[in-house]
Amino acid sequence: MEKGDNFERCVVDLFDNRYFSVVQWSTDMARKHDRFVESDAGPDIVMRYMPKNEVFCVECKFRSDLYEGKLQWSNPQQLRRYQDFAAENRLPFFVVVGLGGDPDSPERMFCIPLEEARYPGLYPSVFERFERNPEKNFFWKNGVLS
Repeated sequence: MEKGDNFERCVVDLFDNRYFSVVQWSTDMARKHDRFVESDAGPDIVMRYMPKNEVFCVECKFRSDLYEGKLQWSNPQQLRRYQDFAAENRLPFFVVVGLGGDPDSPERMFCIPLEEARYPGLYPSVFERFERNPEKNFFWKNGVLS
C-alpha cells in the first residue's frame, strides 16, 4: 500500500504547520496483519486548525483513473464506518482524492465533504465541484476545508 502512504504524505505536506497540527495519523495496522483493527476504521488523519482549535478528519484516497465512469473511492463497509465515525465524534470529515499522475504528485485533487460523498462510487458531476489545485496548501474557514 505504498501508493496510499505516499499520497497521505503528499496531503499532509499541503497543511502549513504554522496553522495546522496533526492530532492523529493512523498507521493502518491491517496492512501488516489480517486482523481487523478498530483504529483503522477511522480516518487516515485527524487535523487541528490551531488558530481556532478546530479539529477535523481527512481520509486520503489515490486513484489512477475512473472505473466505469465513476470515482470508486471506497466500499460500502468503509463508507458506513466513516459516516459512523464522523457522527459519533461530531467532527467535520473530508475525503481528499488524488486522481491521475503519481501519489506524491497527483494530476488532479478533490476535497469532498463526507456528506457529499454519499456513495462508494461518485460521478464527475458530484466530485468535480470539489476540485482544488493539488499544488496549493489547504485552507480552512468556517468548518470548510478547501
